Amino acid sequence: MQSQLVCNGCRSILLYPRGASNVCCALCNTITSVPPSGMEMAQLICGGCRTLLMYTRGATSVRCSCCHTVNLAPGKNQAAHVNCGNCRTTLMYPYGAPSVKCAVCHYVTNVSVSLLLFSPICAIFSLAFPDF
Repeated sequence: MQSQLVCNGCRSILLYPRGASNVCCALCNTITSVPPSGMEMAQLICGGCRTLLMYTRGATSVRCSCCHTVNLAPGKNQAAHVNCGNCRTTLMYPYGAPSVKCAVCHYVTNVSVSLLLFSPICAIFSLAFPDF
């Protein structure tokens, strides 16, 4: 299973295997340290400017550094939606999952990549720590 984090250099999303301690960005060659295992990351789209935000899972709100909108973070049991990358069927999945498999055509849609196609990246790390 892969995890993701934001590059400290160019702010792009980096995928890495669990257990890695550092990740080297293929775009800018910056080495980014992997956060401790208890600090899982989640994503949401800013309601003000539609920017992809990353934050520490368990935070209750996230402020966008681009437009300064305060966004409410979804709770543990909320679901998210994405269109299948193959047949465009609307798929529902647990919020924060890295990918979802379509029940109609069996295509696996990478959630973070599908979001990146439509919005710029702006990483936000909240000060809240996970409560689980």
